Amino acid sequence: MALGSPTKVVKKLVNSDIVVSIIITNLLPYTQKIESLGNMLKQLLILLKK
Repeated sequence: MALGSPTKVVKKLVNSDIVVSIIITNLLPYTQKIESLGNMLKQLLILLKK
């Protein structure tokens, strides 16, 4: 029992790392789009203030 449990923990950690990396790679394009939208809104606000 004691020998089997550490490998399970390692496998769980590896799987969670893979899941996190997949989520991050999927979210990166969206965050870049959100940033560009934010920059556009800032420019609009600057134009409206003038």
